[in-house]
Amino acid sequence: MTRTQYFFSFVLATISFIAARSIQQEGIENYYAKIANSIPKEQGFIDFEHPLHAQYLPIGVQPFTALTALDSLQSFAISQDSLHLVRYDNIDNTFVPLTTTFEDVKMTQITGFDSTLVYLDEAQELHFLNAPFSNTTAQTYPLKNEAGSHQLLCYHPSLKRLLLLQSGLLENGERHFTCRTFHVLKRQLSQVPLFSFDSKELLFDPISMAIHPQSNEIYLLAASGEVVILDQNGQLISRHFLPNSIAEPRLISFSSNGDLLATDASALHPIVLRLPWQKMSPEHRALVH
Repeated sequence: MTRTQYFFSFVLATISFIAARSIQQEGIENYYAKIANSIPKEQGFIDFEHPLHAQYLPIGVQPFTALTALDSLQSFAISQDSLHLVRYDNIDNTFVPLTTTFEDVKMTQITGFDSTLVYLDEAQELHFLNAPFSNTTAQTYPLKNEAGSHQLLCYHPSLKRLLLLQSGLLENGERHFTCRTFHVLKRQLSQVPLFSFDSKELLFDPISMAIHPQSNEIYLLAASGEVVILDQNGQLISRHFLPNSIAEPRLISFSSNGDLLATDASALHPIVLRLPWQKMSPEHRALVH
C-alpha cells in the first residue's frame, strides 16, 4: 500500500468512526427524549426544611456506604467494610445480612431493578445478582475505564438503563461531569455519554447519586451535605442542604413514593433521615408559574 492509499484509508476510517459515534449519540438522545416526553412527570419538590423523622439504625449496625430501594418495602445496603450486603426493611427499620460472600472484593456502589441487584466494585466491574441474591447467580461485566476512576451508579426506571456518573477537576479549575448509560439487557456500556458538561458552579466531587422516581430528576450529594438537582439533560435546577441532623452525609436514595432518604456516616448515631416529597396541585403549579 502506497503512502497516499494509506492516508486515504486512515481518513475514511476516521470519518466512519466519527459518523458511527454521531449516529449513536443521536440515537441515545432521541431515545432519552422520547422516553422522557412519554412518561408523565409528577410536579413536586423535596421538603429539605421539614424532615419527617430520623430512624436510628439498630444496635450493632454500622453506617453503610451505599443504599438502594428495590421495592416499596425493602432496600439493600453495603456494609461499612464494603464487603457485605444487608437487606433493610423500611417499615420495621430492621436489617438482615445476606449470606452472599465476596472474598475481599470491596463494593463501592449499589442499585437495583426488578429482582436484580447491581453493584460496582473497586476494580470498576459491574456485578449483577439475581434473587435470591447469592453469589452463585452473579454475572460480572468489566467497564474497562481508566485506572483509579471513581464512578457513581444508579438505575433510571424510565430509561431502563443504568447511569454511571464520573467527574474530574480540570486544569482551569472547572469540574467536568460525564454521564454514560449501561444497557441492562445487552450488558453494554454506551460509547458516547448521555450528557457531559463543564461547570464553574459545581466544583465538588459527588459522593452519591439517585434518580427521583416521580420527576426523573438527578440528585447529587456532596460531602458537605449539599444536594444538587439536575434535569434529564444535566442542566442545574436547584441547590439545597441536608438538615443539620445529618452530621456526616454519606448517601442519598429514594423510596418508591418519592421521599428522599439520607444517611449519616457517624458511627455514634447512624441514622436514616426521611425528607418528604411534596406533590404540587394544579393550583399550586399555576401560582409558581
